[in-house]
Amino acid sequence: MDLSIAKSRMDSVIRTDSITASQGDFLATHVPLRRLQLLHKFDLQPTQGQTSTEEELYLQYVCNPGNKHQFITIYGQSGTGKSHLIRWFEARFENDKPENEVVLFIRRSDNTLKGTIRQLLEKPEVQGMANKEIYDRLVRASVSVEPAKLKDLIYHNFIIELANDSGEYYAKQLNNTTKKRLEAFLNNDVVHAKLMETSGPIERMYSKVAENTFVDRDTIAEFTAEDFVVTPDLYEKIASGGGDQKAQRMARKLMADEDGLETAQEIASYLNQFVNDVIQRCAGIEPGDFRQIFKEIRCELYKQGKNLSLFIEDVTSFTGVDDALLDALIVEHTGMNTDAEMCRISSIVGTTSSYLQSNFRDNHKDRITAFIYIPSDVFDENGIYEFVGRYLNAMSLSEQQIQTWLKNGALPSEYPIHTTKEGKLWESVAIDHMQLNLYPFSKACIMYLYRNNLTKGHQTPRYMINSMIRPVMNDILNNPTQFPSNFCPLIGVNNALSFQIHSQIRDTALADRMLRFLTIWGNGEPDRVTDGTDTFFAGIKESILTELGFPILSGAAAVMQLQTDSQTISSPVPAKGLKPQSASEVSQETQSRMASAHDMLTEWINGKIIDISATSGTLGMLNRAYKNLNEYLRSAINWLAEGVSPDDVAKALGGTRKILELERQSKGNGYYTLPATWESMNVLEVMIRWHEYGKESWNYTDSDFDLYLLSSWTTKVKNDIVCAVEEDRTKRTPYIEAAMVAEIYQLILTGVYGEKSLKNLTFDYLFRDATKTVKNSCHSAEWIRLCDFMSQRGADANNRETVRRYFNLPQGDGGRKIILDEPRLSSVFHKVKANKLAVPVEDLALKDISTQRQAPYRLLKDIIDRIGNVAQAEIAKAKPMMEQIATAFDLADDELLDEDMLADLVSDAAHFYNEVNVNQINIQVFSPDGVKKAAKQIVKAYKDISGVLTTNDPLTILMAFSGDPNAALQILTLLLNRLNADIEKANQLIENRLAPFADTSDDIQTDLPYFDCMDLITQARKLWEGGHINE
Repeated sequence: MDLSIAKSRMDSVIRTDSITASQGDFLATHVPLRRLQLLHKFDLQPTQGQTSTEEELYLQYVCNPGNKHQFITIYGQSGTGKSHLIRWFEARFENDKPENEVVLFIRRSDNTLKGTIRQLLEKPEVQGMANKEIYDRLVRASVSVEPAKLKDLIYHNFIIELANDSGEYYAKQLNNTTKKRLEAFLNNDVVHAKLMETSGPIERMYSKVAENTFVDRDTIAEFTAEDFVVTPDLYEKIASGGGDQKAQRMARKLMADEDGLETAQEIASYLNQFVNDVIQRCAGIEPGDFRQIFKEIRCELYKQGKNLSLFIEDVTSFTGVDDALLDALIVEHTGMNTDAEMCRISSIVGTTSSYLQSNFRDNHKDRITAFIYIPSDVFDENGIYEFVGRYLNAMSLSEQQIQTWLKNGALPSEYPIHTTKEGKLWESVAIDHMQLNLYPFSKACIMYLYRNNLTKGHQTPRYMINSMIRPVMNDILNNPTQFPSNFCPLIGVNNALSFQIHSQIRDTALADRMLRFLTIWGNGEPDRVTDGTDTFFAGIKESILTELGFPILSGAAAVMQLQTDSQTISSPVPAKGLKPQSASEVSQETQSRMASAHDMLTEWINGKIIDISATSGTLGMLNRAYKNLNEYLRSAINWLAEGVSPDDVAKALGGTRKILELERQSKGNGYYTLPATWESMNVLEVMIRWHEYGKESWNYTDSDFDLYLLSSWTTKVKNDIVCAVEEDRTKRTPYIEAAMVAEIYQLILTGVYGEKSLKNLTFDYLFRDATKTVKNSCHSAEWIRLCDFMSQRGADANNRETVRRYFNLPQGDGGRKIILDEPRLSSVFHKVKANKLAVPVEDLALKDISTQRQAPYRLLKDIIDRIGNVAQAEIAKAKPMMEQIATAFDLADDELLDEDMLADLVSDAAHFYNEVNVNQINIQVFSPDGVKKAAKQIVKAYKDISGVLTTNDPLTILMAFSGDPNAALQILTLLLNRLNADIEKANQLIENRLAPFADTSDDIQTDLPYFDCMDLITQARKLWEGGHINE
């Protein structure tokens, strides 16, 4: 090849539209068609029929030796080369035609009605026709209109047709209710936007009228059922937008189910009846125009004694007037039409199979002289090589060389061959005793791309150009040092070849590129062969590999020694026999499923999304491999040796998140993303073989190689996986610290740890029973609510279990024995104490992708958010009691209560109730023994609370109240309140007794009983005045 010429010539040579290529390039790239099928009755996909070459059909029909009226259709799928064949017929006939033959080629260069009409009028033979004004009007058809306006005009013309359909003219009808709903539906803005999309039906109609469009030129201008299917998202947009209820009802009926599809098909069929009228109206054409112009042309030619051979590249371009055109073409010049004096017409018309089936009326099909069918696989293998070779040759020839050959008659014997500058060592294809160099292709590459890049039904010339020739040429011209790049999928990669390459080439990009080249351009087998002159590796000359910058690999794969780190890599999870045993027989069905899985994984590494959520079929096989690989990693990695707590692993993997997620995985997630590379594909296939071939064992052929691949890969990715799974301690407080802080708060709040500072807190408290209840305590309602909140859904118990389990060291087989990791526990515990339970607030707000690791942060945040209010609530409850006690004992601000004060109070109170009893005063005796027994606790409580009344630190307050000192104060205030009430009552009762004796004489005896009461009052008043009773 000559890349310097090809770079400037490629775009002019590689044209999917053969009509726009120059005549020289067209003929230089033409490959004779030898597998055409000739039929005399239409068959959509004929399997039988006479096979003919283009040369045979040219001589029999195009040359028309009998000078008969004939109407020939050339049909096939889109892209099969119909236009190319018609152009070749026309070009050949232009050289061979009789002198009295006029050749009219109606091409589809701009795919518009305006363009096709103009081509009819450009022939010199028709310039003198009468009624010139009619033809001038046709030339002006579809005058330039802004695309958006023209599309909108087409759209609303369908609504007009619908609104004015009386039900009398068109065969297919909808009931009135459906028509009204459909009209409202089409008038809806959301629906309007959908149908006006580039891939929508209005664009298809527009393509038959407009000057420029991106629609495939073989597309039929009609509605399809898919245009009207309403998805849930679309319905939601229609409904949320409000508007006409009739539109919403129509949308509901068109929802994507079986009934909705049926309704959509009915609507599409109904609206398709208006297509011709709408296009005619928007293009400014009348149906009779074509009949008239053809008749005038034929009459004019008859006068000149000439005949007409008409080549129509694509009849679908005439949508809107196609019936009129076909009517004109089938009119013969003999018989009942003899008097019309029209010339003989021979028509060669191209169309797609579906258009011929659906848009040609039966009377048109019956009048067709012959059907020429072009199959999608029109070329045999050598024809495919020739097709590519001719295009490569034409690109490497200058335009002047091509034009010189054309001027000399374009004789096959004088076909020019380019001078090879690049690819001299590459393969070539023989044509007519000539050799066409295939660089930058090989024959294997051509067939690989033909079979794998082109889907069934698209193995046509057009797709060969777009999906084979163009991408490879773009690659070699624009990226020569990295050729071949990843422009096409790799199918059926040999694992041994992949491993051999990747084990010897450290540059991953270079290794991938070499694997791609050897798989596509070579035979994909890791074999080295010498033919005496050249050495081939994987079917490619090693000299070519060197030319492309690839290294020459050693003849065997790298030595497979299992070099695993015994501290970090343990045996794979499939434990049913780690040593390779004799291979078991693999069924054909299993091999087929394995091949399907391989293809899906290949598509994945070539850019497609992969779905591993299914549980059956090939996707189910991938799902199992994915799960088994995750289970293997969980058991194979020694997490403790890597510094990861078993609790950390359990929390990370306790939910739905796996160790691994696949790149471009459609569902599910993981911590480490397994990249879409060949190495990853190999590992997944190892797990598939372990399950499918070995029945969850290593008992199958070459399992030792699989074990090596798996273990080597694990060693390589282990550190990255560990880092991905374990908690990132560099960005926030470790979750175990948060859990420990929360647990210590719980110990304080439940009174398990009741000291005023953390000094005496030891980690053995973490293993004590912390289920103590505070419901019957004297704590504030806020304190009790916080404790209740912590126990909701077992949050406190789960957190306690986290703290205890985190430092467990499982021992023995299965981890049945537990040893405490005391050094680590001590380190974390002392850090938490040193920080005084403080955790940065921003750390609590950060998210962890493990929901279970996030739980301690959530619990701690909930505690910290509430302890301020809890502390103040405790102070608020204690203050009235503290003030009552200080007043009762006349304590100064900095003076504390002591046990002597309480002893005096208890003694005086006992004496008081004794006197009440002796003097028969009706007051129930209240024992002060409760205060006597709790004297130490009361004194401590008063002291502890006094120490925190002026502080704002919640932790200090919580620790002061942890032992529930309010309960001790309450014992004292209960006695004080009772004494206060009982003395007041006694005073009142005594005064009531003395009232009758207020005016007695001095000689009254003083030893009467009521004088004893007076003594009692005196004593009571002394007690009162002594300061022990709070008034």
